[in-house]
Amino acid sequence: MGQARLYLGIYFLGLPFLFMYNVLAAIFNALGDSRTPLYLLIFSSLLNVVLDIISVTWLGMGVDGVAIATVTAQGLSALISFALLLKKLKGYEGSREEAFCLYDPGMLLGGTKIAVPSILQQSIVSVGMLLVQSVVNRFGSGALAGYSAGSRIESICVVPMIATGNAVATFTAQNIGAGKTERVREGYRASYRIVLGFALLMAATVGLFNGPMIAAFLGGDISPDAYAAGTGYLSFVVWFLTFIGLKATTDGVLRGSGDVLVFTLANLVNLGIRVFAAFHFAPVWGVAAVWYAVPMGWIANYVISFSRYLTGKWKTKRVI
Repeated sequence: MGQARLYLGIYFLGLPFLFMYNVLAAIFNALGDSRTPLYLLIFSSLLNVVLDIISVTWLGMGVDGVAIATVTAQGLSALISFALLLKKLKGYEGSREEAFCLYDPGMLLGGTKIAVPSILQQSIVSVGMLLVQSVVNRFGSGALAGYSAGSRIESICVVPMIATGNAVATFTAQNIGAGKTERVREGYRASYRIVLGFALLMAATVGLFNGPMIAAFLGGDISPDAYAAGTGYLSFVVWFLTFIGLKATTDGVLRGSGDVLVFTLANLVNLGIRVFAAFHFAPVWGVAAVWYAVPMGWIANYVISFSRYLTGKWKTKRVI
């Protein structure tokens, strides 16, 4: 607990850099430049590893050294990103008065309307994982270790789905701004093929390497309970990755169009189902109730968001 508090105390000091990087990365993506954030992320990750080695191996520091390395890498990446964005913006038209306008209440309000639901949606995932993990804790350290390993691998598998959803959100916003809503539909249909391709790839990978991946995350002396919990969770949830992909892309259309009310409601239902099922069915089904709760939430979220998409009302929303 002491090491965890020490790490978080230092890491939280670097949150402004993390927020700054994510905002700048979103601006680059909106401008059609997704490579610059990728290169900076690779740079930050590699620098973090190098600084970890220096602080822990050479300087003999502990978790404080790891936290300082992370904050330093994120801070440097954010500052470089800011400098590159300023350089890029010089190539766009606009008067000096517009360039030096530091505060626009109307723009702030429009951005906030989009930002708050998006914040809630992404926070819901983390909050849900915390609440669900509290249910797993009841089944002992073995189940907890196995679930933690499985959820880490699941989080890697989910990355392409979330990234596709973010791409759809940007694509939707750009095309609605250009008055080309039919292109949004075409892009949305194409995202289904992308999601299905990723889901098949993940299912094949987990099917072939489920056991070795769980063993690698658990490390040294693996208890049978931990191994069974990890492989059981991962082998079950991987067959439902398609639904989180469909949920992410459908939410992307609603978020990109500014139709945020139903989008937020769908994600709250997702969280509610996962927590309710985990807490109420764990005494009956055991730890497997946590496994079942995850896709139940994903599917409900997708059904609600897709129903809203079918109404076509997202096409009439205007943020700015």
